[in-house]
Amino acid sequence: MACKLPAQLATPGKLHHHCQFTITSAFIPLSWRRTLSPEPLLSLSTSFPSGKCHGKQLVTCSAIGTAEATGAVNLGPGTPVRPTSILVVGATGTLGRQIVRRALDEGYDVRCLVRPRPAPADFLRDWGATVVNADLSKPETIPATMVGVHTVIDCATGRPEEPIKTVDWEGKVALIQCAKAMGIQKYVFYSIHNCDKHPEVPLMEIKYCTEKFLQDSGLTHVIIRLCGFMQGLIGQYAVPILEEKSVWGTDAPTRIAYMDTQDIARLTLVALRNEKINGKLLTFAGPRAWTTQEVITLCERLAGQDANVTTVPVSVLRFTRQLTRFFEWTNDVADRLAFSEVLTSDVVFSVPMTETYSLLGVEQKDIITLEKYLQDYFTNILKKLKDLKAQSKQSDFYI
Repeated sequence: MACKLPAQLATPGKLHHHCQFTITSAFIPLSWRRTLSPEPLLSLSTSFPSGKCHGKQLVTCSAIGTAEATGAVNLGPGTPVRPTSILVVGATGTLGRQIVRRALDEGYDVRCLVRPRPAPADFLRDWGATVVNADLSKPETIPATMVGVHTVIDCATGRPEEPIKTVDWEGKVALIQCAKAMGIQKYVFYSIHNCDKHPEVPLMEIKYCTEKFLQDSGLTHVIIRLCGFMQGLIGQYAVPILEEKSVWGTDAPTRIAYMDTQDIARLTLVALRNEKINGKLLTFAGPRAWTTQEVITLCERLAGQDANVTTVPVSVLRFTRQLTRFFEWTNDVADRLAFSEVLTSDVVFSVPMTETYSLLGVEQKDIITLEKYLQDYFTNILKKLKDLKAQSKQSDFYI
């Protein structure tokens, strides 16, 4: 099979209130329109068949094109690929590495797309995966990574120092178009819970746009929305408490149903094997939704010491967000502060999971709770600290 991707898949306009992305698709015309909230931080054009109106400011993201216009060639079916051959995009991330590990344990032939880097991802090779170098911001590097692949699992996201649209929009559009060109049989995409309800937040709006783009692409797909990772709480709360450093929190009653990424990986592979899941949008949430203060209190109890909590009022986040919007070089800071503001507002990031468990054939009791996850962490780390202290005493010399 041969395919030809356009050298430039997205041509961004000026990043003001109206931002037009024209994306050349070699297969089907894709177009949708969505009305965003006034004064959006990042204008992504989107045109949906029946999008909701969130305000007066209209911005659009469109994808149009034909095979003739782009020179793509469809040579028909080629050599069949094994259903167990998967490509994990974002394999070095918090979730990606768990997907790789679980897939390898279950007998999948795993290929990992990672960016060229000074420190190669040797741990992935050590586990038994194949590592291929490519960069979502360089579409010409993508096609070779998909040769012989049946399923793409996309858990990549941009680095904090990168503009959000570079990887999370333009890169994902290139990835989806290439998957279509290469005849990928299934595409799994991770999104964010409630992304359709917060168009004022660039990352969440981009996730929603990508969902629609994938749905309209014609690819067999599964979309999984996530609420939060338990792993993220270790660096945010557990480690600072143990090291007696400041823990940053807010005064908002936001509740998040954190989930262990190992459970997310396990449920993903169950969904991958279930043909009834194709085309569905699932949301994975942990057993219980927690406020920031409840998480801190739990960590204090398990660590056996109090936390030095520094509370940041939501009003300060709002003011900082407005201030950073005045400077071009702080646009991405404002984008991420917008996301922080949603996470620190009076919302609940959780959904009932009974129907999802039934659909996947999974028992709720097999999903780890946050209490158990943090208890295991603190038990292990405190034991290691105790052992290190004992070894240190054995090496002391008294004269």
